[in-house]
Amino acid sequence: MDRVYRQSRLASTALWIGVAIMLFPTVWMVLSAFKSPQELLEYPPTLLPETWSLDFIGYIWTERNFGRMMINSVFVSTSVTLMTVFSSSYIAYVFREFRFRFRMPLFYLIVATTMVPLPVLVLPHFQIVYWLGWLNTYQALIAPYALWGFGVFLMYQFLADFPHDLIDAARLDGVSERQIFQHLVLPLMKSPCVALGIITFLHQWESLLWPLVAANAPEMQVLPAGLATFSGNAVESADLFNPYSAALIAALPLLVAFLIFQRMIVRGIAMTGLK
Repeated sequence: MDRVYRQSRLASTALWIGVAIMLFPTVWMVLSAFKSPQELLEYPPTLLPETWSLDFIGYIWTERNFGRMMINSVFVSTSVTLMTVFSSSYIAYVFREFRFRFRMPLFYLIVATTMVPLPVLVLPHFQIVYWLGWLNTYQALIAPYALWGFGVFLMYQFLADFPHDLIDAARLDGVSERQIFQHLVLPLMKSPCVALGIITFLHQWESLLWPLVAANAPEMQVLPAGLATFSGNAVESADLFNPYSAALIAALPLLVAFLIFQRMIVRGIAMTGLK
């Protein structure tokens, strides 16, 4: 009994050490966001700020246009997530439920696009956006990612265990394919849709290369691009330069979203490992 107790205590201690190691960078970022630039340069460094101040966060939010960047990031990431979830679900449903010529070769071709590195696609994407006259627009940031091969593959795998008898019964009752998909398939695919939505939103929120290429106008920049171009040389006063404040603004929406939707997020991530 004592041996089991000691093993339990050892495992618990190791778990708490691991949690502390993973959380420490986040805690350091949050606390450093309220420090003065002079405190950031002190050695040895201190964990807690000597004087708490919101001046740096206010300066970045207003003068450095991070408020507009936040709006752009939220709008673009949300739009891409909704479009990706819907398009991936619909295309996967078509591949699962219908039999047509070259069905599987076409499906494998879509899945193969996930193996193409993003930098390789930047040039053709840019040329298409340029020809359409979409540079420095929301369309340029959203359209190239409205369909994701990985999303089609993920939803296709979940549909393998879908109760197809329900679909057949609905067809016998004269229900159209569009109504079957919207009112029967989508509600029963809530968990995989949440999983794909989480992955897509995080992937889009952290996207940097394409926003820098397609929308470099100040009013169209997103948060990752703002962080990449944020430097001490760009700040009018060195007394107002605190990169941790910019990092906190960029990370805060994700932290708040996790605290609010943590059950759905954990369940959605767990669902990605069922296949």
